[in-house]
Amino acid sequence: MFSLSPSRSIAVQAETPSASDSTLFAGDWVGTLNVAGTELRVVFRLQTDGDGNLVGSMDSPDQGASDIPIGAVLVRNDTLRLKVPSIAGAYAGVYSDSSDALEGVWIQGGRRLPLTLNRTGNAPTVRRPQEPSMPLPYDSETVSFRNDEAGITLRGTLTRPDTTAQVPGVVLVAGSGPSDRNATIMGHKPFLVLADALTRRGYAVLRFDERGTGSSGGTQAGATSADFATDVAAAVETLAQRPEVSSGNVGILGHSEGGLIAPMVATMDAPVSFIVLLAAPGVPGDAILADQLDRRIRSRGASRRIRALQRGTQERIFEILKQDADSATIASQLQKVMIQTRGISGDEMINREINRLMDPWLRFYISHDPREPLRKIDLPVLALAGAKDQQVAPDTNQTAIAEALNASQNPNVTVRTLDGLNHLFQTADTGAPSEYGRIEETFDPEAIDVIADWLDEKVAQPTP
Repeated sequence: MFSLSPSRSIAVQAETPSASDSTLFAGDWVGTLNVAGTELRVVFRLQTDGDGNLVGSMDSPDQGASDIPIGAVLVRNDTLRLKVPSIAGAYAGVYSDSSDALEGVWIQGGRRLPLTLNRTGNAPTVRRPQEPSMPLPYDSETVSFRNDEAGITLRGTLTRPDTTAQVPGVVLVAGSGPSDRNATIMGHKPFLVLADALTRRGYAVLRFDERGTGSSGGTQAGATSADFATDVAAAVETLAQRPEVSSGNVGILGHSEGGLIAPMVATMDAPVSFIVLLAAPGVPGDAILADQLDRRIRSRGASRRIRALQRGTQERIFEILKQDADSATIASQLQKVMIQTRGISGDEMINREINRLMDPWLRFYISHDPREPLRKIDLPVLALAGAKDQQVAPDTNQTAIAEALNASQNPNVTVRTLDGLNHLFQTADTGAPSEYGRIEETFDPEAIDVIADWLDEKVAQPTP
């Protein structure tokens, strides 16, 4: 899959020899890239400005991206060349008058992929029908709060029912990687949809930009899940102090890594009264990443021998990373593995790979056992997973979560796996991440009802 970094469209002057040449290429053009067996539609929207220069933008509907600015356009006779700087991509194609199409190639990341573009009057668009529209039947405000331990200010959005009664509060915690308050991924905004649904059901919901993302301060460089847990604890404290929120009635809903963090916060001093785990890890991260690797190489048709070799290499690397040794010793051992098993040569390439592997987040993730905090929890817990999740395998992780919670004899535990849903809780065909962007549904409505119904049952709501 080619990499995208969508941004808003801007008018960029094109380099063209004449206005007459430019008009030949004005319009919407659609084509399909085949990337490692995955078909991705792309759309180029070109138009002439007042000076006859081509300007435009690019969409990738199947990745949920739109309005990616085209930075430069060059027309020479029947040949069109354009660049998309924000994703380091380029296209070159030759116009065929007989078919009204462009035969060319997409260039990105050292790869050249054939791409035929056909003129269209009905270009595919990114549709997200579950996103709420104005006016909203509840109050929404921008909030900020401090994590004094980390010395950073985080910012987000608080939505709350339009009522004078105090209501329960929920803090939403996103998965791994820099995430904004809406947990935006491939054009979807699952936390926007969840916050809207839960607020309509009577809950105050706080969602926030992770540190170093959006409007929040700090940086994710060098931070681990344990560091992010202190951000979440600060969010819980903030929500618990709001006059609109009922005392002792604040919980955490965490997705993926957020579901790893929620139990950690629940065992801290933060006033957490319930947790909802969505596609949460129940086993250490090395097991989850091993499963992801196996799925990935199997999808490429690798033989059993190749799969075993790659798993073995990954296991060796993880064992080195889990050592309690100084950085120089670990780097030296990793270097040997890089040379012996991956055939990597060149100091610059080896050092870049070693720095990536020694990232504190990764070292914490592969070592941390999420069952340890789960065994200490005596709060109401809902753990949901999608049966087609290919990122956090539901059978392994849901079983581990249930066993850990049962070890504490917690009577308020619900563990469910929902048929037909992927890691993002979308109704999916295979569950592969490559499907996320092309699915219109952001979050399965029935899954939202399961969450809201459980909250209604387990979280006491005062009578207005």
